[in-house]
Amino acid sequence: MEFICRFHDGDELKRVRHLLASKGIPTFAPLVERPRMGEQWALFACINEQADDVRKLLRDPTHQPALSVDAQAFEAMLEHPDTSLLTRYATVIAMTVFVLFALLMWLMMRYA
Repeated sequence: MEFICRFHDGDELKRVRHLLASKGIPTFAPLVERPRMGEQWALFACINEQADDVRKLLRDPTHQPALSVDAQAFEAMLEHPDTSLLTRYATVIAMTVFVLFALLMWLMMRYA
């Protein structure tokens, strides 16, 4: 992924991402600054070879990129499911194993 620019306006970011997706350029735009300083998003081109085309498209919306892919399918692959529940269960299991191991060691030291 190659950094392209920052956006302070969410509507402008949506407009640019829609333009780029319509031209076959998948993007990634995480929120990099929370509301206390004003929301900001960083725009990344997912495919490094398309970064120059993205910059040209920002200056000239009629530019045709050299490499075009199905941007919606590409961006759908970037989505990841929420793993907080899995993390919570893994933490509980790890703590249980640790406590049982400590109890077993204590019993072995006490009665061995």
